[in-house]
Amino acid sequence: MKRPFHTGAVFGGGLGLVIALSMDILLGQGIGSGWCEAVAHDLNLLFKTNFPNYHIVVIIGVIASIGLIGIFGAVIGGLSVVLIDRFFNKLIEKGSSKEQETSSKLQRTRGE
Repeated sequence: MKRPFHTGAVFGGGLGLVIALSMDILLGQGIGSGWCEAVAHDLNLLFKTNFPNYHIVVIIGVIASIGLIGIFGAVIGGLSVVLIDRFFNKLIEKGSSKEQETSSKLQRTRGE
């Protein structure tokens, strides 16, 4: 279980980070704001402050937000790959047991 989970976690976490960062790079200027602007706006509304877009607190908030997206993607990716691995292992076990039954029936019919 460890290897499929780790494989899925790396893939899911990487995919989550790539999507989060590409949203900021590709769509940030198109829709008018990126991660820094959004986090600064939320912090200013929540705590009644006046942080500029590239303040250290805002940058830490951006890193935390993107990190949470990466962690969530890693967990979902890991669980998904574990489920897929278990599904295919069940298919392989069921298929191999049917092959054994068929080969034993053939041996009995041949008289071996």
